[in-house]
Amino acid sequence: MTYSTPVVHAISQDNRPIFHSGSVGAYDRVHDLQEKYDEMYREMQALRGKEVLKRDVYDLCLVPNVKIPHKFRLPDFEKYKGTSCPKNHLTMYVRKMSMYANDHQVLIHYFQDSLTGTALKCYMNLDRANI
Repeated sequence: MTYSTPVVHAISQDNRPIFHSGSVGAYDRVHDLQEKYDEMYREMQALRGKEVLKRDVYDLCLVPNVKIPHKFRLPDFEKYKGTSCPKNHLTMYVRKMSMYANDHQVLIHYFQDSLTGTALKCYMNLDRANI
């Protein structure tokens, strides 16, 4: 018994998209959607703080001219959450960073990495002149 391969008849397909619109009302709905999109976009920009992002990078830095030492590795810290003694945290931070005790810019620059939670939020809201 011999089987032959089946014969397949195919018609070439046109892959171009087909747009149908039964009425001009569809165009009005697209226009309404565009307006809603534009409004949502404006609201998102406002929520993201677009004006903050337009600030100069220099303004965002706490220590703009800090020079990070070659092969610097930040020691591990117990993060300060604002619920324990701040003096103890500062003492621990300075002792772990003792090799940079004379480089105040490095000390200030990396202090934020020793904070978390509310303490970090408060620190990040300080003006550069107050740190």
